[in-house]
Amino acid sequence: MENLWDLVRARWILLVAGVLLGTIGGVMYAGTLVVEHRSTAVVYFAVDRAKTASDYTAGSSFAQSVMPSFAQIVKSPVVLDPVIRELDLQTTPSGLAGRIQVDVPSNTTVMNVTVTDTTSAGAATTANMVIRFLDDAVRTLSPRGDEDNPAMKMSSVSPAVASGSQSAVGSLTFGLVGAVGGLVLAVAIVGIWESLTRPVRSVSDVEFVTSMPVLATIAFNGDRVAASDGPRGSEGAVGTFVLRTNLMAACEKRGGVKSVAVVPVTANGDARAVAVDLATVMARARERILFVDADLRSGSVATMMDAEPAPGLAEILRGTAKLGQVLQPTSGLDFVAAGKADGDAAELLASSWLKPFFRVESGRYKMLLTVGGAAIPVADGATLAAAAEVTVLVARRGHTRRRDLADAVDRLSGSRGIVAGIVLVERRSGISRVLSGTKSRIQDGRR
Repeated sequence: MENLWDLVRARWILLVAGVLLGTIGGVMYAGTLVVEHRSTAVVYFAVDRAKTASDYTAGSSFAQSVMPSFAQIVKSPVVLDPVIRELDLQTTPSGLAGRIQVDVPSNTTVMNVTVTDTTSAGAATTANMVIRFLDDAVRTLSPRGDEDNPAMKMSSVSPAVASGSQSAVGSLTFGLVGAVGGLVLAVAIVGIWESLTRPVRSVSDVEFVTSMPVLATIAFNGDRVAASDGPRGSEGAVGTFVLRTNLMAACEKRGGVKSVAVVPVTANGDARAVAVDLATVMARARERILFVDADLRSGSVATMMDAEPAPGLAEILRGTAKLGQVLQPTSGLDFVAAGKADGDAAELLASSWLKPFFRVESGRYKMLLTVGGAAIPVADGATLAAAAEVTVLVARRGHTRRRDLADAVDRLSGSRGIVAGIVLVERRSGISRVLSGTKSRIQDGRR
């Protein structure tokens, strides 16, 4: 259930888009359809001026015998020509006859005349007009009785009426069907995508891929560093405090580790955000920290720390500067920027000066914390892991593939680096924060 909730939060845009597009498509399709509206008028035929019971019986038999003839007359030009003229219809008698259905129930003198039209009002108006001129035709064609009066008399039983709800129901129905279809299609696309990419979504996914422990899960609101948001109780800050506690415990178990590298599985800003967040939390705890930006390809940590981007580590590894010349006290800690690598990032990181620099300078601080480039596909992360005593690997929930996480662990271990654990990062958009808040309120209500 947890994975399903995480999947909905991660792919909500696609799911909502599927519903909206399906709804729009359904309504537009409904608009292209020619909706057929039907309206029926009911009439009754009888022999006029029957005086005795035998007259009524004979008249009824006679009326039943002529009903098929009158049914044929309904669709004849005798009736339909005046209907077309009266209503100014853009059709012919044969065209109008194709939209008329005449039904005479067995052994009755009742006739049902049903007209089909694109509008409900049009169907009702045409049906009633057909009945009107059918009455004129019956009077004209009926046999004559005494005083030259028509022997057959037609009476209206139920005039045709318009129904105004059919088209609205049609659009609503197609819209709902389209919404369901769009959602099903979006779910299918998400399912196929998930089966192909198999991203890491939970702690259990990490445990399935590797034996490395999950040190913490950290939620960032967009691109903001959680710990700098203010309140200690915020979700992102809590994750960072958990990371600090678990990391310090892991370092103590290894005999007091002094240098820690933070490396992302693939190139993104997650490791930089985690490292800046962690360094800020440790500095607030009055721990003496040396924070080094070893991501020479990006060099963007200086901006996050409100520091100068150069000179920095690149100049130290090149031998053109010493620590005292590049050290920048900021945010309660000592910071070394990446400097200007000038396209030589990989060569500088592979320098024999990197590991001794970490070893010597970490001895002057409680901890040297460094952040580097990706573990795959480049070698930056592996090089940094080999220089530091332990490495924290950062994966993004819902984006980092399980296969990539496994490959990153293997690459760091293959470089003789020691992976202390995994950090799961979640970048939350506005709607994701709303969904998370809703989930929390539901869980609180259950408690």
